[in-house]
Amino acid sequence: MYQLTKLQSGIRVVTARLNDRNSMALGVWARVGSRFEPQRINGVSHFLEHMLFKGTKYRSTRKIKADVEGLGGVFNAFTGEESTCYFVKILRNYANKAFDVLTDMVNHSLLDPKEFEKERTVILEEIKMYLDLPSHHVQEILGELLWPDQALGRPIAGTVDTVGRLSAKELRDYMERYYHPKNLLVAFCGEVDHAEICELTDKLFSHKKSKEVSHWDSAASRQGKPRFYFINKKTEQMHFAIGFHGLPKMHPDRHKLAVLNVILGANMSSRLFEEVREKRGLAYEIRSGLSFFEDAGAVSISAGVEPKKARLAVHVIMRELKRLKTGRVSSGELRRAKDYFIGQFALGLEDTLDHMLWLGERMLFRNELPNQDEIRKNVEKVTSEDIHELAKKIFKTEAINFSLIGSYGDEFEGQIKNECSCS
Repeated sequence: MYQLTKLQSGIRVVTARLNDRNSMALGVWARVGSRFEPQRINGVSHFLEHMLFKGTKYRSTRKIKADVEGLGGVFNAFTGEESTCYFVKILRNYANKAFDVLTDMVNHSLLDPKEFEKERTVILEEIKMYLDLPSHHVQEILGELLWPDQALGRPIAGTVDTVGRLSAKELRDYMERYYHPKNLLVAFCGEVDHAEICELTDKLFSHKKSKEVSHWDSAASRQGKPRFYFINKKTEQMHFAIGFHGLPKMHPDRHKLAVLNVILGANMSSRLFEEVREKRGLAYEIRSGLSFFEDAGAVSISAGVEPKKARLAVHVIMRELKRLKTGRVSSGELRRAKDYFIGQFALGLEDTLDHMLWLGERMLFRNELPNQDEIRKNVEKVTSEDIHELAKKIFKTEAINFSLIGSYGDEFEGQIKNECSCS
């Protein structure tokens, strides 16, 4: 199903052949994101992503969009901590045309200074919007608690100060440094001819000179005591997030952690959903999630609750973490968690776009093609004892990170800190 080729220029092409699909998904991935940025230009990766839609040597801003959306395609991009991706999902007959648009953006973007100043105001409004969304803002604060004074813990979009100071020259220099063949990956999913895609990619990127592959400073994830951050602000709900350091992307225990997360709070059958929402009605939304990076990771739990119910909600969450550390998951609960993970994994890979995003993100930093059967086998191997041991390793009181936004009284912070124990 998967084929990988490294072209002479240094750019890599990975394809997944999915037969009997009308759609084709394609992406151009850049090995750069917010953790590559010096603090003074935090947000430049995200800013650059915006600017690549603002006109090229051959297409206006309007034509870039029309050449894809005018053919019924879905067209977008995103920036993460370690990568940036420009992608299209379109009828397979138009895939080459869509790919030409993406490569035009990456190869021939004008980065016009006038457009740069206009887009700065747009991004500043985006940052302010997220600051006004407590459910989003607590997640950004949680990242800063997990990795303080590190690029990995900074907001992907940057801050009002860093984006306000960024210059058009710094943006252009940043693109020249990171958007070169050795730092790029082309990914296609659908009824695709790998050799044809390689030939087309070579033609469109052969003129670009390659440089050294990008790197970042290793994450410092050690923690000796709990970290808290409270913002006393008038809101209808109190939003909080709890985080622990997790596992890197390719850690041998990553599938164990994935099953643990399903049991804890990944769906409506999870322990947190059952105990916090169904039994006690403390929250509308309660969930756990995983973040995986090349050398670090996180397990997070987030909820929005009525202020007077926050302390009880935290108490119940901590009790469920203790249960995972001290008890054993039943065979039935373990079986359901495995089936959920395997089912969601299989359903996601049926869609060409979801499949391309999974494949591209996985391949950007490595040259080993994924094996779906191996992933399923690793999930099936997970035991109740594995869950127990991993929970003891991760859920430690001294490793708790807690962020909260809401309206509260004088003694509230101390009360919450007292509840934050999973020993």
